[in-house]
Amino acid sequence: ADIVGSPFAVVKTEGKEPGEATLKEAAEYAAAFSRAWRESMGAADVYWVKPEQLSKSGPSGEYVAHGAFAVTGKRNWYRGTPLRMAIGIVESDDGEAEFIGGPVTAVKSRAKAFVVLSPGDLTGKDFLKTILRSLLLKLPKEQREKLGKTSIESIREFVPYTKGRIITNA
Repeated sequence: ADIVGSPFAVVKTEGKEPGEATLKEAAEYAAAFSRAWRESMGAADVYWVKPEQLSKSGPSGEYVAHGAFAVTGKRNWYRGTPLRMAIGIVESDDGEAEFIGGPVTAVKSRAKAFVVLSPGDLTGKDFLKTILRSLLLKLPKEQREKLGKTSIESIREFVPYTKGRIITNA
């Protein structure tokens, strides 16, 4: 994301060209985990570059901060990328339910039940409990009872800054 201190996403393609949907999902992910979420912005500008355009050292005489990269060449922009993330429940290979999180289209395509989050004022454990409760209500009773004892810690990693609001219970 075009914000100081923003994380970056790496799209592994095994030598193939990534599709437009994949690039948009990576942009949505990078925007959501940037400082823009913490600042409750509605959208952020995100760009992508190829690996050979990145360097840990800048042009002669320029300093690149620790943990930063210098970017050369053309940046491919996704302007106004909406800040939103999804958390869903999928069935693992051993038949157990587990949580996934990420861009809305990626989670929606895999999850039995999911919620969509955006920046907001709810924070901490109360917000995580609200998310878990919303997800459980979408499951059949027997699965709900089984997952009802799940720790909120299992979804914390999918919520940027442990802050936001549920925008849809799709």
